[in-house]
Amino acid sequence: MTGLRSAFVTAVAAALFAVPAAVGTASAAPADEAQVREPGCAKLVGSGNGWADIYNACGHAISASVEVDGWDPDCIQISAYATETIGLDAGDEPYYAYEC
Repeated sequence: MTGLRSAFVTAVAAALFAVPAAVGTASAAPADEAQVREPGCAKLVGSGNGWADIYNACGHAISASVEVDGWDPDCIQISAYATETIGLDAGDEPYYAYEC
């Protein structure tokens, strides 16, 4: 029984060490191919001179804003699965949207 138990423990340990290595190499992608994924419900879906569009990807209303250099505009209310436009100062370039 001891030989069977030690063989089982060895097999399980080998499997546990092999899986993370395979997962780590399979998920590694070049930086230029990786997609930026914003956490939460707020998604920056478009922008231009003086504006940015924020999409609410969740089934409930949220308050959201965008990150820009120097200051962040006030939060706006966005209904479930809707897109709203937030005003920016001329020349501001939003990096991402976030819930506030």
